Parts: sequence; structure tokens; C-alpha cells
Amino acid sequence: MTMPERVLRHAWVLLLGLIVLLTAWRAGVLLLQSLPLYVDEAQYWYWAQQLDWGYYSKPPVIAAMIALSTSLCGDGESCIRAGSLVFYPLSTLVLWVLGLRLADQRTALTAAVIFLTLPAVSLSSLLISTDVVLFFCWTLALLLLVQALETDRLRDWLLLGGVLGLGLLTKYTMGIFFVSALAYVAVSHRWSLLSSGRAWAAVLVAALLFAPNLWWNWQHDFPTFQHTAEISNLEQAGWHWGELGEFAGGQLLVFGFVFFPLLLWLVFRLPATLRLPHADLLLCFTLPFLLIICAQALFGRANANWAAPAYVGGSLLLALWLVQGRHWRWLVSGLVLNLVLAFGLYYYQPLLQWAGVPLTVRWDVYKRLKGWDELGQQYLTLQRQYPEAQPLASERAILSELAYYARPPGLGIVSWNPDGLRRHHYDLVTNLENRIGADFLFVHPDGPDAGMAAYFSRMQPVGELRAEVYPDFVRRYPVWLLQGFRGLPAGQAHE
Repeated sequence: MTMPERVLRHAWVLLLGLIVLLTAWRAGVLLLQSLPLYVDEAQYWYWAQQLDWGYYSKPPVIAAMIALSTSLCGDGESCIRAGSLVFYPLSTLVLWVLGLRLADQRTALTAAVIFLTLPAVSLSSLLISTDVVLFFCWTLALLLLVQALETDRLRDWLLLGGVLGLGLLTKYTMGIFFVSALAYVAVSHRWSLLSSGRAWAAVLVAALLFAPNLWWNWQHDFPTFQHTAEISNLEQAGWHWGELGEFAGGQLLVFGFVFFPLLLWLVFRLPATLRLPHADLLLCFTLPFLLIICAQALFGRANANWAAPAYVGGSLLLALWLVQGRHWRWLVSGLVLNLVLAFGLYYYQPLLQWAGVPLTVRWDVYKRLKGWDELGQQYLTLQRQYPEAQPLASERAILSELAYYARPPGLGIVSWNPDGLRRHHYDLVTNLENRIGADFLFVHPDGPDAGMAAYFSRMQPVGELRAEVYPDFVRRYPVWLLQGFRGLPAGQAHE
């Protein structure tokens, strides 16, 4: 009896044990490292204090998830990030069930273990992001689609629509699921689905669930769609081969240095790959996502994680090939390397010290998270000296971090936005109306510009927020007391 066959007898026990072990490991790292919140995470927490159907850069689910987790265990960094430690194990279990529906226990176990150990999952388990719930919705929607195609029960189609709607309320790239479904209809010649009332019922449910976010965007002149277009840089003409190369190379850190090349190889040998069970379905829910984001990178820009849900189908497709061909060495080498990457990611500081390499900003993968908590504490000291002054800033980063680490009364941060621009969420929800005579503590790396003097009766420097993360990486924000706000000229007060 081979080792894989012995393992197969207790596959579900092994998977649950591995999930518990890796989740406990990641929870321990999360608690021990006590990393400050990154700008996006602090902003999501701010949103969670003001639940709504939409926000400037994202739909509402991320805020609702943080509101739920913090209601259970408080507003600490670890609790804000707790959703990651819940949803990745859930996604793994759903993928396991999907593998059982499409193949067998051996394939299901292999796919689940590949997914759980992905470098992207290892990193994202320590943070909170929209990908956390997006992975879950994408995986569950794929399972429900398979079930609905098999049973054609109205209940299954309606459940699918509900999950699709939740996914769209998590991140707009969930819409690529519809593209993948249409691709599958085309390659499988299941054209009758296009006239199926039950399939359209699923689309209707998804649309109804997504409608409140569309309504919120309509009320605010569609800022989320505008932001999505802006971060893609699609307005920049030309072909950006460097961006495409960076995105493609980044997939090695998303799916793994062994698994990503193997997945590409399966795509290049397409006729042979299509002989694998359900390969057409899995390719349709892998390739379109990758190709769309590749195109986005080529014509603008794309972050490496933007195509991450493609690796749900990719994990299962790769597992089919590994199991059917008994390529256990490739599986073991890929898993070992992914775990080594996770170990290096979690313990890079002691590893560098052991190797005699001085820790600098160049080697710190968490550098963008560090220093913000120090700045928040320093701001609190100034706030006590000027208790009537409200925090004022123009940058999203410092507004988000001060909201979390300084916690001004009522989270009363204000965005300095005299021209009525829409640069971030704080421009939407704060304004300078009804603040005549108010005092502010203005925080900006360059201090106030010359034009600000016209808006206040007095301006004076009162200190500096400074956090030296490394000798070559210092966060520095001068703070000015701005007294006696004179108001904006007529027509310049913006909501």
C-alpha cells in the first residue's frame, strides 16, 4: 500500500488536523508579531464604525466583517484581522467538498492542501483584506454552480445567486465569475442554460443583492467605480510590458514557485489537459480571470493578488493532474517550498539576525505597516495640549491611521479639501461646513502650504510626529495648530 493510499483512509481527519495546525500557527504569529494596521486596514476599521452600503474604494462586506469581529473581541489589531483566520479555513473546506463532487477524496485532499499552503494565503492570513471573503464566495459559488448544473433545482440556483450577490458586495472582480460561466457554456455547448429560467433567477438574486451598493454609488456619483478605474491606470495610453511582467512574476509569490509553472505547463499542453475530468470547467474558472487581469496589467497596472481567485480552480486542476499521474514528488516539493516561504515570511527578522544580515527597510516585508502606532501615540500627546483642536489632514494614510491609533472624540477627523476633490473616502464623509472659528491640528509631511494662511486667523508649528522604523526609513509629519477657521469662499463648502 502506497503512502497516499494509507493517507486516504483518514483524509478528512488529516485535512481538519492540518487546518487546525496551520490556523493555530498563523494565529500565534499574528498575536506575537503585533503588527500595526496598514493604511487600508485602518481605513476598513473606520468604515466599520459607520456601516453603509458602500464606501469610496470598496463595497460594504469588508466593513461588515470587521464590525462583526470587533463586536465579539474588541478593536485590537488581531481582532480586526480575525476574519482571515476564519474564512481561509472555510474556503479550504468548501474546496474539499468541491473536489469530492468533481473527483475523489485523494484529489480533494490534494487541492485543499495546495490552497491552504499557498503563499498568498499565508501572507493574507496575517492581514485583513477583501480577498478574504472573495476567496470564500468564489469557491462556494463554484461549488453551488456544479450542484445546480447537476440537480437543476431552483433552490440551488437561488443559493448560487445569493453567494454571487455577496461576492459582488465584497469585491467587484466577483463579476468575472459571470464571464467564466459564459465561457463554460460556450466550451461545453450547454446553450440551453442561456434560456433557463432558473439560471436567470440566480442572476436576478445576485442583482437584487448588489442593487443597494449601486444605489449608494449613484447617490455619491459612483466613486467606487471611479476609484477602480483610477487604480488600474487604464487612462495611460500604450502597452505596459513592464507591468505585465511584474504581474506575471508576482504569480510565483501568489501560487508558488513550483505550482505556478506547473499550472502554466498544463495550460500550454491544453489538449492533454482537457482529458482530465472536468478540466473544461476548471479552466474556464481559471484562465479568464488570469487573462483579464493580465490585460489590465498590460494596458495599465495590476497588483499580483488581483487574480488570486483564479487559483481556486487552478488548485483543483493541478490536483487532478498530480493525482492521476501520481506526481507525488512535484506535490511534495511544491508544498515544502510554499511552507518554507511561509516560514521565511513569518520569521524573517530572526532569520536575518541569525544570518548576520542587518535589518533595513530593504529587507522588511512589513515596512509599510510599521511606525503608525507610534505616530498615533505622539499625536495623542499633542491632542491633550490642544483639546479643542480637531485632527486635519489631506492624505488618506495619516487620516486613516490617526482615526485608529489616536481615536479622536467621535472619530472627528477632517479632510482638508478646499477644492472639493474626491481623492479618498474622507473627502466624501467629512467637510468644512459649519466650522467657522474652529481650531485644527494639521498633519502633513510638508506642513501647510502658503495658500492655507488665508483660511485661518493664526498658524503655528506645535510639534512633529516622528517614527524611525529604520535609519533609512523614517515617518515624519510636522503638526501645525491652525486657529480660527474663517470658512471657505461661497461655493467652496463641499459635502
